[in-house]
Amino acid sequence: MRMRKFFVLLSIFSILTMISFAQGIAGTLQDAKARGKLLAGVKTDFPPFGFVDEKGVNKGFDVDIAKALAKELFGKEDAVEFVAVTSGNRIAFLTTNKIDIILASMTITEERKKVIDYSIPYFMSGHLILVQKDSKIEKYPDLAGKKVSTTQGSTGDIVIGELVPNAERIKFQHNSESLQALKDRRVDAFVQDDVLILDLQKRNPELKIVGWPPFRPAPYGLGVRKGDKEWLDFVDAALNKMKKSGEYQKLWDKWFGENKNVLLVLK
Repeated sequence: MRMRKFFVLLSIFSILTMISFAQGIAGTLQDAKARGKLLAGVKTDFPPFGFVDEKGVNKGFDVDIAKALAKELFGKEDAVEFVAVTSGNRIAFLTTNKIDIILASMTITEERKKVIDYSIPYFMSGHLILVQKDSKIEKYPDLAGKKVSTTQGSTGDIVIGELVPNAERIKFQHNSESLQALKDRRVDAFVQDDVLILDLQKRNPELKIVGWPPFRPAPYGLGVRKGDKEWLDFVDAALNKMKKSGEYQKLWDKWFGENKNVLLVLK
């Protein structure tokens, strides 16, 4: 009798555990509503996607997308808390529930799909090379045998590892560190996504961009926890609504309009 009671209790416990586990996976939408704000993982060193202005305010394309999601969810765009992430820690922040969503210039890759789910693509990027003005480097095959600064966890690092395996990759945690290594001539080049390289060159005229056209095109997606279908459906619906209403195009023009003739186009 005691044994039967034990197994009944064990079965009930197992069922409750599975229910709790399922809710934990697929409960972001309800959790955010209960909290009253969206926890958005954004970059602070990747203009024009995510950066902090001179007043300490988060700005950028991804930041504006997060505000649009908050407005769709709560009726007001300021119902969002921005959490600073890097290429190296953004997925960990998501999977450990520190954020609800990744809005951090994140390329969609098959490897990352094993850990998280992606929204529909919302931007098309490629990779460019930043070098000193007196550099002889012109295209990515020229990086063979050279020291190349990359940012840990970025597709720039992955791409160079695949396309130029005999380049010496010097990995840094932050884009600012990767850039400084180039400016100090500790490396021969810095490889990253085209939009960032364009912005950095504008701010550092002693450097030049090579590697045209942008190589290894790749779409960006917003990241959500694996199996969180309700939340993913909401995010996709919100992005589609922005595209149909013209709001997405306004934001694209705001942040990338001056480079519209050189950036890749999302089809």
